[in-house]
Amino acid sequence: MADSRRGPQTRKPGKPGSPVSPESSGNAGSPGNAGKAAKSGKGGPGRRSRGRRWLAGIRLLVGTALHVDPRRALLVLILSPLLNVVAALQAVGLQWMVDGTGGDDRAQIVRGGLLLLVVTVFVHQAAAIATDVRLVLQHRIGLEFDRRLMNLCSSPAHIGHYQDPDFLDTAEVVRRRRGEFGTGFAALVENANLVARCVGALVLLAFADPLLALLPLAIVPLASANRWQARLVAEAERAGAAADRHRMALFSLATDPVPAREVRLYRLSGELSARHRAAFLEASTPREAARAKGAWAVAGGWLFFSGALIGGLYLISRSVIDGSGSAGQAVLVLLLSTRLVGATTGLGWLLGWLRRALDTVEQYLRLVDHPQGDVPTGEGRALPPRGDLVLDGVSFTYPGRTEPALGPVDLRLPAGATVAVVGDNGAGKSTLVALLAGLQPLGGGRVTFGGRDLSEVSPQVWRAGVTACFQDFCRFELPVCESVGLGDLNALEDRDAVRAALDKAGAGDVVAGLDADLDTQLGRTYPDGTDLSAGQWQKLALARARMRTHPLLVLLDEPTASLDPDSEAELLRHYLRPDRPDGPGNADGTDRAHPDTITVVVSHRFSTVRQADLIVVLDRGRVTELGTHTELLARRGRYASMYALHAAAYAETAPAGSAPAPTVLAETAPTPDPVPTVLAAAVPTSDAVLTEEAVASDAVLIEEAPAPDPAQTEEAPAPDPGRTDTAPTPDKVGSTTPAPNPTCTPNPTCTPAPVPAPAARASGAVEGRR
Repeated sequence: MADSRRGPQTRKPGKPGSPVSPESSGNAGSPGNAGKAAKSGKGGPGRRSRGRRWLAGIRLLVGTALHVDPRRALLVLILSPLLNVVAALQAVGLQWMVDGTGGDDRAQIVRGGLLLLVVTVFVHQAAAIATDVRLVLQHRIGLEFDRRLMNLCSSPAHIGHYQDPDFLDTAEVVRRRRGEFGTGFAALVENANLVARCVGALVLLAFADPLLALLPLAIVPLASANRWQARLVAEAERAGAAADRHRMALFSLATDPVPAREVRLYRLSGELSARHRAAFLEASTPREAARAKGAWAVAGGWLFFSGALIGGLYLISRSVIDGSGSAGQAVLVLLLSTRLVGATTGLGWLLGWLRRALDTVEQYLRLVDHPQGDVPTGEGRALPPRGDLVLDGVSFTYPGRTEPALGPVDLRLPAGATVAVVGDNGAGKSTLVALLAGLQPLGGGRVTFGGRDLSEVSPQVWRAGVTACFQDFCRFELPVCESVGLGDLNALEDRDAVRAALDKAGAGDVVAGLDADLDTQLGRTYPDGTDLSAGQWQKLALARARMRTHPLLVLLDEPTASLDPDSEAELLRHYLRPDRPDGPGNADGTDRAHPDTITVVVSHRFSTVRQADLIVVLDRGRVTELGTHTELLARRGRYASMYALHAAAYAETAPAGSAPAPTVLAETAPTPDPVPTVLAAAVPTSDAVLTEEAVASDAVLIEEAPAPDPAQTEEAPAPDPGRTDTAPTPDKVGSTTPAPNPTCTPNPTCTPAPVPAPAARASGAVEGRR
C-alpha cells in the first residue's frame, strides 16, 4: 500500500515492462524494451509518430519470434524473402530458351530449361517448408503473447487498472484481437516477400532496359492509396467500437445460457435481434463509407500503375521491332510485369493485414506503458507477528472520478477482533476491503500493522498474511481439490488440508454430493464438468479462504449472500468470535482460530453483524458510527435505524399461526418520555422483532430466543407487589435481564416499564433493546 505522505525513497514507480515475467525481460522481444523503444519523450502512445509506432510494433514482433524460436524465426525471415528473389530467375530461364530458339542455340535452350526447372522445383519445395515452419512459429508467437497479456493484467501489485476506462477499452480490443499477434508475424513476412519480389523484378528489368527499372516505382501511388484507405477504415472501426461492443453484448445475451431464462420469459428474442441489427448498422455504416471513399484513391492508383505498365511493354516492343532487343527480353519483361501485377493485386490486402496487426501490437504497447502507480519496494522488510491494523487518514478515489469513494478514514482494528462493516450500497465497504487487502493504492493517508507502515512492506508479503472471500468470488472451473487448494499454493495437493478447509467452511456437504468427491471437475464448459448452485460456489470460496490456517487478516465481503439460513449459522459458528473460550467455535476445542487474527465482515444481515466485537458504520465513504451492537443501538443513530428496519422486516414476514411467543424480555434506555406501546409479532426462530413505532421513534425492540435450559436458568427474585414492571437481574456478562412481569403477558398491547441498565449480549437468554 502506498502512502501519499511519504517520499519516493520507500517505493519505486511501476515500470512499463514490470508486469512481464522475468524470462522475457532481457530480450529484444520483451514488451518492456519494446515499450521503451516506442516512447517519444514524455508523451504516451498518442504523441508518438505513426512511423515510430510501426517500427516499435515490427521490432516487437520480430524480437518475440526470435525469443520463442530463434532457428525457425531466422529460417522464415531469411528464406521466405530469398525465395521471392530467386523466383524471378524463372523469367531469365524463359528468356534464354526463347533467345536460344530464335538463334538455333541448343546449349542456350538447355541452360534456360535447366535454370527454369531448378528454380521452379527449389522455390516450390522451399516455399512449402517455409510455410510449415512459419505456421508453427505463428502458433508459438500467439501463445507467448497470450502469456504476456495474462501477466500484464494479473501481475501488477494493484488492481487499479481495472477501474481505468482507458485500460479496459484497450484491453478489450487486445483480448478480442489477440489471435492477430501470431498472424501479424505472417503479415510481416508476406509484406517482406512483396518487397523482395519487387526488388528482384527491378534488378532484372534494369538489365533489359534502364527505363524499365522505374516500373516498380509505379506501385508507390497504389500502395499509398491502399494505406490511406486502410487508415480511413481503421478510424471508422475505432469510432464504431462502442456500437460494435454493444452488438457483441447483445449477441451474448441471445446465445449465452445464463440469460436464457429471462430472454424466453420476457420474449426478448425479437427485440435483441432488432437491436443487434441496429448496432451492426451503426458500426458498419461508417466503415463501409470509409472503404468506399478510399476506393476512389485506389482506383486512381491502379490507373497510374496500368499506364506505367503499358508504357514499359511499349518500350520493349519497340526495341524488338527495331532489332535492338530480343524476343527473349520481351518475354522477360512480360513475365516480370505479370509478377508485379500479381503482387500489386494483393498489395491492398497485405498492407491492410499488416496495418491491422501493427495496430493490435500498438494497443498492446499501450497496455505495457499504462502507469501502474507507485509500488512499495519493501525490500528486506518483514511484518510483525501480531498487532493492530490502523488506518490513518486513508482515502481513495477511483480513476476518472473527482469525489473520493472512501475517506478520509481513521480506524483501529484491534488484534484478534471481529469487525463488522455496514452501510448502504455504495458507502465504500468493498473499497475499504480492497484497501485492507492491499489491492488498491492509497489515495492518501497510511495503513500500519503492529506499528509497521505497510508502505514499507512489499504487497506480496502483506497479502501472504491475508485471506478473503469477496462478494464477487471467483468460480474456478477446476477439480474441487484444486479449486479449494488454490487458497494456499503450498498445500494445493494436500487433500487433508483441503478437507479440513471444507469442513471449517461448512462446505463438506457440497463435496459429499459429488460423484468423484474431491476429483470432481467443476464447470459446465467441460464435457464431464459439474455445475454448482450459487450457494455451493460460495461455500467453496469460503473453504478456499480457510486454506490459510493462521492469517493475520480475514476479509469476508458479504460471505452469506448466497447461503441458506442453516449454512449461514454454520459459517457464523466457524468465523465469528472464535477466540472466545465459551464461543460456539471452540465448544470442542478443535476449531480454534489464531487468537491474533483480525476478521473483517461486510454484511447486510444484522444477525451476522450483531455478533461482532466492533461495528463500523460507513456512509458516503466516511465512518459515521463506531462501537458494539449494544452501544450503537443506545445511540439511536444510523445503525439503530438500519437494525430497526431489518428487524421489522422479520416481524412483517412472520408466518401466521406461529407458536406462542416465549417470555418477552424488554430493555429500554432511561428516558423521561413515556414508553410507547409495543406492537410485536412472535417469530419462533428470528433474532429480533421490532415494533412498528420503533422505526419512526423511540420504540421498544422485542427480541426473543428459544426457551432457556432449565438447568442454566437462574431464579429471578420475586417481584415487588407494588410494581407492575420487572425487577432487573444482572447476568454474568453485564447485561440486565428483567424477571417476568406477572401482570404483563405476551400480547400486542403489553407495555413494559423501562429498565435502567443498557442492553448487552447474553447467551441463551431473550433480550430486548431499545
